[in-house]
Amino acid sequence: MRALSLRARMRANCGFTLVELLVVIAIIGILVGLLLPAVQSAREAARRMQCTNNLKQLALACHNFHDTYRKFPSGGLQPTVTAGSQFSVLAQLLPFIEQSNVYNRIDLRVPVQDAANAAARDTTIGTFACPSESRANPMPSLGAPTNYVSNTGSMPFFVIPGQTLFSGVFYVNTTLRFADLTDGTSQTAMFSERLMADGSNGLVSPVEDVFFHPGNPTTADDAHNLCLGLDITNLANQFPLFMGAPWMHHQHRYQHISPPNGRSCGFFMVGKSTMPASSRHPGGVNVALADGSVTFIPSTVDLLTWRAIGTRNGGESYPLPE
Repeated sequence: MRALSLRARMRANCGFTLVELLVVIAIIGILVGLLLPAVQSAREAARRMQCTNNLKQLALACHNFHDTYRKFPSGGLQPTVTAGSQFSVLAQLLPFIEQSNVYNRIDLRVPVQDAANAAARDTTIGTFACPSESRANPMPSLGAPTNYVSNTGSMPFFVIPGQTLFSGVFYVNTTLRFADLTDGTSQTAMFSERLMADGSNGLVSPVEDVFFHPGNPTTADDAHNLCLGLDITNLANQFPLFMGAPWMHHQHRYQHISPPNGRSCGFFMVGKSTMPASSRHPGGVNVALADGSVTFIPSTVDLLTWRAIGTRNGGESYPLPE
């Protein structure tokens, strides 16, 4: 009987001590702390893969557009009747990404912001959005947003008409063909990414915002250096431009002047700027090349290499980052 009673008391005293419990909790906390970054990294890898797929669809849509019309889409398609805001490359590619129903609702006779285009303008297109973008549409009243922008070149000109001023693939009244990409389709960028703006001129977002500079750059180096020298903490230097919406507007282009995730500036001279690609992917941006491939370009890319990718016929020969 006494032996049974002793065994019973021993079983009753076999629970965890407070110290043991705390050790177990600490170990679980460490394991969770190690696991969460891995989960977040896996999720970002999946988002980046989806973003890569979106850009690939846009590049291949350009191929199909070229097969149909024997040219690439215009970087800024003018309304056919009424003067005003122009239509983006994305808008012209809609029939080639299985969005003909949205394309058929666009009235190309009138500007993008015309009431006749409101229904199409407000339609969210999944292919136009990077899943890593965490910011909501900064200006929903303008229309549905996008994170994808077309390459207008490596010179500080953005909206000035004239084929001699632009070294990229897309600009106002483009009539380019594959034969015009003499640098090679695997060495010429078509599309990249752009973060949405914060939607406020009362906040400073160094990568998301566009800043105003009174200078008059004539070269890529001029534009890059002037923009870097600007005091962006002065809210008076914020440019009243909200990147991201609507996807239908031709403003969704970018330049290979400043490196990826660099600072953006619009200059006093109308139509001049440095508008680099940007993203929430750690360390760089996705770029769709004219051969239909997509490559990840780090923010630390050599600036000459980055600018070379932005030209269609510059004659440069720089290897893409591995």
